[in-house]
Amino acid sequence: MTDKKYPRGSEWRKWDLHIHTPASFHWSGKRFNADPKSLDNADLVDEMIDALNSAEPAVFAFMDYWTFDGWFALKHRLSQPGAPELTKTVFPGIELRLVAPMTGRLNAHVLFSDTIEDQYLRDFKTALEIALINRPLSDHSLKCLARHVGDDLLNKKGYQRCEVNDDDSKALEAGSKIAEITCDSYKKAILNVPDNKAIGFMPFNTNDGLADIKWNEHYSYCLGLFDSSPIFETRLTDTWAAFVGIETKGNEKWISNFQLALKNIPRLAISGSDAHRFIGESGNKDRRGYGDYPSEKATWIKANPTFEGLQQAIKEPAKRSFIGEQPPKKKLFNENRSLFIDKLEINKSSDSTLNDEWLNQTRLDLNPDLIAIIGNKGSGKSALADITALLGNSKQSHHFSFLKENRFRGKTGEPAKHFVAKSTWADGKDLEKNLNENPATENVEFVKYIPQGHFEELCNAHVSGKSDAFEKELRAVIFSHADDTIRLGALDFDQLIEQQERSLRSRIDGLRNELHNVNQQIDSTESQMLPETRRAIEELLTQKLRLIDELNKIRPEDVAQPTSELTDEQQKATGLLAEIVEELEKTKAQKQINQDELTKLAAKKKAGRNLLEGIDVVNRTIQNFFTSFDEDAKLIGLDINEIIQLKINEQRIADVESETSTRETEIGSDNQKLEEHDQAIITKREPLNAKLNYPQQAYQNYLDQLNEWEEKKISILGSRDLPDTLKGLEHRKEQLDSLPTQRSNLQADRLEKTAQIFDLLNEQRANRETLFQPVQQLIQNNSLIRDEYKLQFKAELSSTTELITDKLFSLVKQASGEFRGESESLAAIKELTDRHDLNNRQSLLGFLTELHDKLEGSSSGQIGIQSMLRKGRSANEVYDFLFDLEYLKPRYTLMFQDAHIEQLSPGQRGSLLLIFYLLVDKGNTPIILDQPEENLDNETIVSLLVPVLNEAKQKR
Repeated sequence: MTDKKYPRGSEWRKWDLHIHTPASFHWSGKRFNADPKSLDNADLVDEMIDALNSAEPAVFAFMDYWTFDGWFALKHRLSQPGAPELTKTVFPGIELRLVAPMTGRLNAHVLFSDTIEDQYLRDFKTALEIALINRPLSDHSLKCLARHVGDDLLNKKGYQRCEVNDDDSKALEAGSKIAEITCDSYKKAILNVPDNKAIGFMPFNTNDGLADIKWNEHYSYCLGLFDSSPIFETRLTDTWAAFVGIETKGNEKWISNFQLALKNIPRLAISGSDAHRFIGESGNKDRRGYGDYPSEKATWIKANPTFEGLQQAIKEPAKRSFIGEQPPKKKLFNENRSLFIDKLEINKSSDSTLNDEWLNQTRLDLNPDLIAIIGNKGSGKSALADITALLGNSKQSHHFSFLKENRFRGKTGEPAKHFVAKSTWADGKDLEKNLNENPATENVEFVKYIPQGHFEELCNAHVSGKSDAFEKELRAVIFSHADDTIRLGALDFDQLIEQQERSLRSRIDGLRNELHNVNQQIDSTESQMLPETRRAIEELLTQKLRLIDELNKIRPEDVAQPTSELTDEQQKATGLLAEIVEELEKTKAQKQINQDELTKLAAKKKAGRNLLEGIDVVNRTIQNFFTSFDEDAKLIGLDINEIIQLKINEQRIADVESETSTRETEIGSDNQKLEEHDQAIITKREPLNAKLNYPQQAYQNYLDQLNEWEEKKISILGSRDLPDTLKGLEHRKEQLDSLPTQRSNLQADRLEKTAQIFDLLNEQRANRETLFQPVQQLIQNNSLIRDEYKLQFKAELSSTTELITDKLFSLVKQASGEFRGESESLAAIKELTDRHDLNNRQSLLGFLTELHDKLEGSSSGQIGIQSMLRKGRSANEVYDFLFDLEYLKPRYTLMFQDAHIEQLSPGQRGSLLLIFYLLVDKGNTPIILDQPEENLDNETIVSLLVPVLNEAKQKR
């Protein structure tokens, strides 16, 4: 590309398409000799060439009244040996005056290609018809016209009949001021110039322009000139915008009718200097030189400085023309040169031993505007993209498609290591790297590279939920648009939401802890509801009944109380024995009272420990509050310790615990005394029994045996509170009957807590939604992305089938019911997720209920999901995962033409990504996109990307 005249392609340059030469009869200064080829003109032409070369514009057009002599003089001089070099582009042109239905005069211009043959210019003049005398335009005809018109018109122009008749120069001058060309001959003459090398060029609201005609009276006349004129001259910004088809505040009331007159074909509007001298007088706009635009209304055209470049600008005037001090894109470039790559060079390294040239001595001069590289597959597009990204320290080197192992880097770095690439930025900075060298991780990225692999990673992984890389890009853009009142010192999006969502996350964590406890109760309840649990209790009951039956069989036989008279000694012994029995009953009752009190004391001690653990939780929560919100308190001028003052009296708990321990000690001592008392009494009983006669002893033995038997029976029968006794087992069996209701209530409680978690997540989503309002407003202010692409940021609570199944099937087996087999299991979950909107509270709860029922239904017909669990997993883990909604998170995504990103074709996703980066992302680093051909068809490129690329040129 180094041998091309314009290696960078179209660039913004000043164009002055309306200047005069010394051949013009209105020229201010020395004029050319009548013969353009006269030697007398050489010095004056040289002076003109010097003025053209010295002036700022890159392109000029001669617009002398009625003549091409200035052009002919320039061409002749440039063909002579020793002539100065002309470094600017100059087009021939001519300024005319048309017959028009108006009080003043109507000027007209025609601009020609600089490659047109001289004879065609002469033929063009011949084709023009001078009104009043109906003769072709020529100097002779202009003289004839002056001598033909009446004295009143001559006098009005400042001439006398005698001087016109006697002096050819006066006659030519007068004729030049009087002459008007018929409009039809003007239009036909333009059409007759071969190869479209002539362009009609009408002044509009500059001197003697079309705007002076009363359109309501002569509309068809104006329309005819509109049709034949691709170029118009104006110095008003709103009028320029109306010509190119851009609505502004200043033209919004009339642009539709204006464009209708133009048949909705945009036209190129320019502002020329209309200079009548080489060098202007500084500060005097009425004495302008070449390139001295009135009111700084310079014409800028983004095209090669050629006639073909002008034709390109005529086709796209809104994108390729500007009237004013400086085009916005050129201003952006001048103020941010460090963001633009000026050129790329690739050469062999100094120590290379490679014979092949490959990329050696490659040089690319880059345009500061957006660049599109078009070529067939294998033509080097990805190679150029990779090398540019490498020089820009891109972090996407792992996605390089050319600079990778088994391609240009080979397995040993061959041949890449033999080449060194260098990028020169517009501010003069050079960056150089060997093509086998990846950027260091600490290097700052100077470009944003989106190769095919990264593109797929962003889009496809975002859709599947396996990566949040694309959402991170969205977050960065959202944060870049947030103002300081929203950021409040946060350095990135993650810091921002951390500040905003601390309390919300704490509430969510609290609910999840509560949910975990409920799930533990449900798991425990379901374990008790298993058939084997009931069977075990029934077997224990049967065993207890057998024990009672066996015990009944060995009940001591009744012994009647003796009726024989007792001796005094026996009566006394009997009385003492009765007192001993009564005393033993009393100590037995006291022991039971003591045991009941010990049980209560143990419960008190446990309650005390619970309170201390709760206090520890409160302390940690308060401390966390102090840590999290201390800065907020300081920001509003408060001491956080003044907001919350916590008073905890652990001493009261310690006092109770001390009292409980003291009382336990007292009861222990009392029990010991009771035991000693019983032993002493029992010791007294033996001698007394010996004093009784046999019947009395037998009866006394019977009473002891009966008492022992009754104690055994009582221990077997037990009570409702003793789980291993008959009554306790009967109570547990009764409880089993109430478990379904208890489980149902717990499940309802679980769903309610899940709903509360959803509400908090939805609040989190809504809060995040407010963060992208500035970006959404930017979209609303851009008609292209608002109306055509309908690009929308969206914050939603979303998940994917993959996020649910990956975790769920690591906990449960895929071996039964609807979950038998991997594909069947995935299909069952997908059917549920497709049918339910997880972004909707009620639909989400329905999804969870159905999924739980499907899992339980596949669990061997049992209550719960125990048989579905993988080894080492618990039902509680599954329930926690499903119902605490960890897989459901507030996520940013994009809508494109009313469709979610996951519903788009690969080509549309590619378009969406490019639209996002070019129109929404406020980042100002160069973007390099290596887009896979299979993802972008021609129709997508034309209908979606071309408008975006064109608009992006204005801001990047």
